[in-house]
Amino acid sequence: MDSLTILQIGSVFFGTVLAAPLMISKKVNKRIIGYGAMSTGSFLAILVQLYVGLYVFVFANLYWLINCCVALRKDLKLRKLR
Repeated sequence: MDSLTILQIGSVFFGTVLAAPLMISKKVNKRIIGYGAMSTGSFLAILVQLYVGLYVFVFANLYWLINCCVALRKDLKLRKLR
């Protein structure tokens, strides 16, 4: 197994398998973990796409990465208020 395969598996695991059930949780702490996992998965996908040369798809993952950061900031503010 080479490093590209490990990055792809990590991207799918963090971005989909781990993040999806946590991001829809009603608990703020679980959502924060889910957004962090989604950000990690998006970042790993960006690394894979840059390595392979799929530069157009990098913008799609940047979109998801920015959305995760915005939602993470919102949930962190919500956690401070409680």
